[in-house]
Order: sequence, then structure tokens, then C-alpha cells
Amino acid sequence: MITKETIDKIFDAVRIEEVIGDFVSDLKKKGVNYMACCPFHDEKTPSFSVSPSKGIYKCFGCGKGGNAINFVMEHEHFTYPEALKYLAKKYNIEIEEKQMTKKQVDANNEKSSLFLVNEFARDFFIKNLNDKSEGNKIGLSYLLERDISNEMINLFEIGYALENNNNLSTEIISNSFDKDLVVKSGLSKEKDDRLYDFFNTRVIFPIHSFSGRVLGFGARTIGNKSKIKYLNSPENAIYQKSKILYGIYFSKNEIIKKNNCYIVEGYTDVISFHQNNIKNVVSSSGTALSKDQIKLISRFSNHITLIFDSDDAGVKAAFRNIDLILSEGMNVKIVKLPDGEDPDSLAKKYNSSELIKFIDDSTKDFITYKTEMLRAESEKDPVKRAENLREIIKSIASVPDYLTRIEYCKICSAIFKINEKELLGIVSRNKSIRLASSSRQKTKERLVEKETKLTLFEKEILRLILNYGNETIHISDEEINLTKFFIEELEYDDLNFTVSKYKILYSEIVDNFKENEYVEEKYFLNNNQSIIQEIAIDLMSNKHNISVNWQKRHNIFTSTESDSLSKTAEKALLNLKHEHLENQINELKKKLNIENKALVNKFKSLVEIRKEIAQKLGRK
Repeated sequence: MITKETIDKIFDAVRIEEVIGDFVSDLKKKGVNYMACCPFHDEKTPSFSVSPSKGIYKCFGCGKGGNAINFVMEHEHFTYPEALKYLAKKYNIEIEEKQMTKKQVDANNEKSSLFLVNEFARDFFIKNLNDKSEGNKIGLSYLLERDISNEMINLFEIGYALENNNNLSTEIISNSFDKDLVVKSGLSKEKDDRLYDFFNTRVIFPIHSFSGRVLGFGARTIGNKSKIKYLNSPENAIYQKSKILYGIYFSKNEIIKKNNCYIVEGYTDVISFHQNNIKNVVSSSGTALSKDQIKLISRFSNHITLIFDSDDAGVKAAFRNIDLILSEGMNVKIVKLPDGEDPDSLAKKYNSSELIKFIDDSTKDFITYKTEMLRAESEKDPVKRAENLREIIKSIASVPDYLTRIEYCKICSAIFKINEKELLGIVSRNKSIRLASSSRQKTKERLVEKETKLTLFEKEILRLILNYGNETIHISDEEINLTKFFIEELEYDDLNFTVSKYKILYSEIVDNFKENEYVEEKYFLNNNQSIIQEIAIDLMSNKHNISVNWQKRHNIFTSTESDSLSKTAEKALLNLKHEHLENQINELKKKLNIENKALVNKFKSLVEIRKEIAQKLGRK
């Protein structure tokens, strides 16, 4: 594990404008900050702001924000350690790693070793394809016959496994790799204390992680020697088939740019699309999508387009995947392919612009697709028609967002010529039944904390502390630190934050301030608790900054928030207290009983205090 001292050196060394400038070409200085078009979503007017003084970025269009580490993780899809190592290399910082437990060392060593074994095997398979007679005659010939170019073969690092059943195993062991590790990797099988290759006489497709490392392999048989057409590496510590998508490493940036992900069935489908310059495409390595794979795509886009084969298996797969995609809050469309066609054949049939036009013209929303596929068998059968309608209602009910469900009901109502309100009622009941019958679904539904006046006032106090916490303000002719003022006042009146995430941040502020007697800006912006870091970045990002040039060039003086900080802080506190009193008074009203003198007296007291605060706020 990377030591805290090394992490601190990295944070001290990085200049966020330099880091982001490496990836965002149009980053330009504007006042004290830098601005550019956001690299995480399409926009024409720059709303992506970088603050060198705070070391943070914030997009006011899509809402993404963070520090230099977060940016590298988000843009390059690195893990936290990978991002740290990338920046350490950029700023010539030597990485020091602290001693881990034996369990951590073993797990870390096993994963690292599996990557090394896979990378060795990838290079071995590539040499077989290019340098061995068998690889040339069988493997390379097959690829070229499929019209896969040398450029694509090199890009996707395609290789070949020879017919000899222990060719790779012998080579790996001779290069000092541990036998048990080779078996764990799935590249070799052990029988009678001997190793045998898992892949034989197959074209090999390496499966890459986000960062381009080889997780495992997919392999297609050549000829009829094996009944199993496609074979994947067995699962291990670094490769879980349901958690990765073939081609994601090569497609991730284009998926973000296009805000859409095409999902196809096979490896060659992905490669053929790339060869046709359509790069926002991945394969599920089969037809059944998993929740983890859908969540993976949601990191880049909320839009999925399924392009499966036109055979029965492809249609059934599309039906099966639609509800799963919808239940994850994603938008799904389907491309209906002509009979006998698959994505690979289409990519060969059309050039890039023709293929894009075909996809656009053939793309249907899931209701239209399901209806068309089911209509033929139910045209003259009312019972079957009702069954098909129930199938579509089930799909609509799996959509988490209520407004989206309404829009889908409008489409369904028009197609089936039934009353829209009645349809929405059926969908809502179906939704309720689904939620009630599935505890898993219940836990998945996120409870959104409602933003009230009180929570807005809580947020304002946190904003003031994080931005001006070390400033001195004047209250009742006395000087006091702004953070100390808020802490003392809230403690005196025993006022607590009501929103859980604000409670966490405020508690951290209090502990940090009592220990250091000042608000340490970087402590919150680079906090290892993501919830604290996210709120801090959000509250410390200013959408508009007044340029110093107004004063320097034009002799125009503009007031800033800090000029009237004392009044702003006092008003924020009074607003919070007033809202707390309002809530207490409303609660007492519900319980008020004329015979309960204690409650009546408390009620009168609260109303008087509220009146005093209202007068200070200038309210009647």
C-alpha cells in the first residue's frame, strides 16, 4: 500500500491545471480560474471550471467535480492507486509502499502475478499468430478471411493457440512462473502432475480491463475439432466474466463522447464495428447481460442500444436484457436486424456512414420492438394480445423513474389503443407488487432526502465555513472567528443538522477545528471519505468569479461576499434558528391541549423567540 507520506507528496506536487491540461486541450485561463468545455459530456459553451488555488475542478453542466486524483480516475478510469502512481510518475515522485498484512500481500501478489502470466501468454499467442507456420496458415488466414485488418489484429492484440497441447504451459514454466499460479490463471490444466494447455487450435482474443491490462482470454475454435465454438478463461482473482465487457478499454471514451453504448454479442462484432470507425461498442461475450455489466456502462452513459443477431436466440436475449437494463434506470433501444444478418455482416456490408444511417433508421424503443415481435403471433388472438400487453407493462413497471414511466405509457397507449390513465394505473399497481414482493428491490431503491428550507439553511452554513472559516467577523461589536461563531451558537442552542451527509461533514469540521483552531481547506477537498469530499467540492466551487481586471483596467470596484461577511454569517444563523423554531412550533400545534399548561407555555415562549428572530431578519 502507498504510504501516507507519499500520498501527501503527490498532493503537494500536483498542479491541477497542468494535470487537466494534459487531457483537455481547450483549457484557458479566465480570471483566477481556468475554463473549458467539459470532457465528461458534450457541450458547446464551456462550463468546466478549474480552480488552481483550491486544487479542484467542477462542471456546472453535468455536476462532476473533484481534485486532480479524481480527475485522472474519472477520465482514465483508473483505480485510486493507479491514479496516484500515474501522478507520481508525472511529477517524478518515488513511490514508497508500507508493509501489508500477510493476507493483503498474498492477495496483492496473486493478482499482480496473474496479470504478469496473462501478459506473457498474450505475447506468446501473438508470436504464434505472426511467426509460427500453423498460426499463419490457420489463425491469420481465418482472420483475414473474416476481413479483419492487420490494424485491428494489432489493436486488439489477437493471437493464436497452437494445436500442441502443452506448448504454452512448457514455455511459461521455463520462464520461472509458479505452477499453481499458472493453473489458477486458467491457462493450464493439471493432470497426473503434468500441465496441459487450456486453449488449443483457437484464435485468441485478450479481454482487457479499463486500463488495458489483460484480465483473461476468449478463444474461438478453428475447424470442427471442438464442439464448443467459444471458450473463455476460467474465473479467478482478476477475471469475472459478468463484471467486464469485451472492448470497454478501446470504447470507453467514445461511449462518453457519443453518450450511447452499442452492445453486440461477439468479439468479431466489436472488432468489425471498430474497423468501420464506430467505436462506442462493447460485447457481453454472449447474450446474457449482468447487472454489473450494466452498471459498468452507466459510468459512461445512461443510453444503451442492443444490436443482437436476428435469430431466435438473439430475440430472446434482447427481451431478457430489456427489463434488466430498465430496472437499473438506463434508457434502452433495440436495433432489429434483417433475417440472416448479424452486426459483423452488417459492418462488412456497409461503409461507416451507411452503417450509422442503417442503425439510426432501424433503432426502436423497447415498446415498439416488443410489440412488433409479438404482434404476428397475437394479431387475431385477444388472449395472446393481453399476454403481450402484460409483458410490456412488466417492462414499463421496471423503470425506476416515474416521469419516464409516464412517457412510455403514452407510447404504449397509442400502439394498443387503450386509455392512457388506465394504463398508468395498471403500471403503478404492477410496480407496487414488484417492490412489495422483492426485498432486494426495496433495498436498491434509494431514499432521496427531501430538500427543505431547513436543509438549505444547513447547507448555507457549511458553505460559509468551508469558504470563509478562517475569517474574522464582527458580531455585537466583538471580533470572533467565523467557524468558532457557528460552532458556539449551534452548541448553545443544541441545534443539530438534519441531513445525514451534512451531519457527517459538520462533525468533521468541528473535530478538525477543535484540533487545529482553523479550517484546513485541503483536508476537506482531499478527504478520504468520498461523501465529505463531494460536498466540500460542491460548496467551494464558484460558478462566477469577478475578474480583478475590472478594478485594474477600468477602475470599477465591485463588492464581494467577503466584504459583508459578518452580516451574511449572522443572517445565515438566524435563518437556521428561525426555521428550527417554525418546525418546533408546528409540532407543538399538533400536540397542543389547553389543559396541558407546560405545552402551552412552551408554545408561547417559542412564538416570542421566533418573533425576535424575525425582527432581526427584517421580517414582520
